[in-house]
Amino acid sequence: MLVRSFQTETAEREEFAPAPDRLVNGNPAGETRNAYESADGRKYFGEWSCSAGAWRVNYSEWEYCRILEGNVRLTNNDGSVVEAGPGGNLVIEPGFEGVWENLTPVRKLYVIDLGEGGSE
Repeated sequence: MLVRSFQTETAEREEFAPAPDRLVNGNPAGETRNAYESADGRKYFGEWSCSAGAWRVNYSEWEYCRILEGNVRLTNNDGSVVEAGPGGNLVIEPGFEGVWENLTPVRKLYVIDLGEGGSE
């Protein structure tokens, strides 16, 4: 089937926390509910939530996210800053390196594309 419907609320819950060597401040922890994975394992859709805090990120994947609750700030290593709150949309391109900061607890929907082959 080429069109399907997914419920993030019923997807399997996976807890996470940023690696200690990536923490910038706080003690963020949360969960991911991945509701869809493509047959080739390269595309994902789901819901992510996490408490306040900041950690270093290095994106090799492309991600679209829609902030449902809370406020985030992404600070690129070049010093540029992007913020989003409820209803905000972010596209994060491969190669983004910087700090992801949840200014408050955050809940978002995400679509991730790992791209064409290669390592993650």
